[in-house]
Amino acid sequence: MHFYEYRGFTICPAPALSLADNVWTVKLSIRRGAQVKSFETAYFFSTKGEAVFFCLSLGKKIIDGDVDGFTVDDIL
Repeated sequence: MHFYEYRGFTICPAPALSLADNVWTVKLSIRRGAQVKSFETAYFFSTKGEAVFFCLSLGKKIIDGDVDGFTVDDIL
């Protein structure tokens, strides 16, 4: 799996295949040191690659504070 370092955090995409719908769901965790926070959305993609790319993009936006309802302030 791909990991991405961004502004002192590590974004860890973990898309999951929904066997019922045959789509990839968006799940990721963001780490800073030993602290980890997980995130999940209702977005889905037809390929794992698309889901991983979206996870990385979303993770960067979460770290930047650009996603309502998602924050990493508690793991600073």
